Amino acid sequence: EQVTLRRVFVEAAMWNKVTDDEVQTQHDEQIAREFYRNRSNRCIGNRVQVACVFLVGLMAAVAVVITRMPVTSLSIFYKTMDDTIARDDMEKKVEADVEQDVGKDVDEAVEHVMEEASDALNKTIKADISDEAMRLKLRAKITQDVKHKLNKRVKKDVKKDVANDVERDVKRAVSPVIKVYAASGEIDIPSLQDLKLKKQFAAAWPSLFCWCVMMTVGNHPLGWMEETLIKQQLDHSIGIFACNEWAVITDDRLALNRWGEHGFPKIPEGIDTDNDTLTWAIGSTTVAKGAQTNPLNSGPFQTAWKALQRSKRLDNHDWVVKVDPDTVWFPVRLRSHLQTYMPGHGNGRDNIFLKNCPRFNSMQGPVEVISRKGAINLENNIQNCGGVWGVGEDHFMVACVQQLGVSPFMEASLLNDKYCDGYVDCSNTWKVAFHPHKNPTNFLACYNTSMKVDVH
Repeated sequence: EQVTLRRVFVEAAMWNKVTDDEVQTQHDEQIAREFYRNRSNRCIGNRVQVACVFLVGLMAAVAVVITRMPVTSLSIFYKTMDDTIARDDMEKKVEADVEQDVGKDVDEAVEHVMEEASDALNKTIKADISDEAMRLKLRAKITQDVKHKLNKRVKKDVKKDVANDVERDVKRAVSPVIKVYAASGEIDIPSLQDLKLKKQFAAAWPSLFCWCVMMTVGNHPLGWMEETLIKQQLDHSIGIFACNEWAVITDDRLALNRWGEHGFPKIPEGIDTDNDTLTWAIGSTTVAKGAQTNPLNSGPFQTAWKALQRSKRLDNHDWVVKVDPDTVWFPVRLRSHLQTYMPGHGNGRDNIFLKNCPRFNSMQGPVEVISRKGAINLENNIQNCGGVWGVGEDHFMVACVQQLGVSPFMEASLLNDKYCDGYVDCSNTWKVAFHPHKNPTNFLACYNTSMKVDVH
């Protein structure tokens, strides 16, 4: 860089150097002195231009790097939300903060470049000017011009970048998704926050991994119903939230630790989610309808099983339990059933799944129980199941696991289902699950009846 810079300055000096014959042609010493002074002043102007052009070009890269430094995220948009946003004031404030920080870096960069170029610059100036004061003045002029032009460029780039960042964040701030998120208050999740309860659930045996697919508000007609049912279970640490580990699977990512007038809020793009308890998003859960309005919902559940595979959570548990949000059920009873009736007395080494409807000799969808060995077989090979696509999820599951060699085990006391038994009787204290209960009041009433308690 010094060689290149020296070459530029030497060439500049060659272009503008006052030749000896020009001085010798002057007969009058005073005239010659004036002539040389005028020519030197022109040379100074020319050298300033050449030096400034070169240094500005050299430092343009520095300016680009500086102005591309990350700007702190405008988190203020995520905490306070007004219908009217003072965009101009925000831009000016951010610009001022960034320019102040960048200005320091610019000054340091100019000084650094000037130090590196000082030898070549001094030699070029000394070759033309013998006056020390004039040399210092020229050097100061070059430095000033370079800094001025660079600052001007930086200011322009900063203003442009900040305006773009603010524009993006303003649009995000006024979007319906972030407004709903910001307006949703935080709620407690006892099964995660109560250390005694968390330890109790984690130590229970056999170990259960429990999950459900929840329809969401705005994406499905049943969204509000299912979200309110899940929130009720979340509040009371019942259902899947009394398992060793659980997951709520949805189309979009939702925050389960927040609740508002639109249910669980969606997670806006760019939000820091470290403090949120998230659902597992798998994309659309909308499905077609079959005979008697039964959903042909095998597709979303196949996607859900692949999400379970990617999570690698199932290896840590003995049994995997999928339930519907409108199913009242008791994990503690299921553990007792598994210990009592299963060949392995509850361990997950049995390669089996539980049928729960003697009337149809089937496994009904409200509660599906499969051993760890069978679940791992299913998640690894679900794409290989043939001839059962585009059907109801429970029919798909039975056909698929049997194709994969997972053996059925009829457990008649597992489920009381209206569509299997023709009635629902929540007074049974041994049944594991009761379905359907789509109203939160009826759901909790069934729970209380079966438990012989009064939970509000």
